[in-house]
Amino acid sequence: MLVHRWETPLVLGDNRIRIVVGSSEEALTWLVHEPNQSAAKWQRAWKACRAVVEGRMKTEDAKSAVQLAATR
Repeated sequence: MLVHRWETPLVLGDNRIRIVVGSSEEALTWLVHEPNQSAAKWQRAWKACRAVVEGRMKTEDAKSAVQLAATR
């Protein structure tokens, strides 16, 4: 599997946990473990990361969708 690295990784979490996500593939793994997968922002992030893996979208374009999905 190709890894589509972001220039700067996202640091997700709160005061209890810190998760560093540096690629679309890592974001997919993080998204699988997130609750509330029926939310529109979660689904947008999932589709964006899948599009990167499939070569239909630029790597950095999915990063903003993942960042939005991480906000509560």
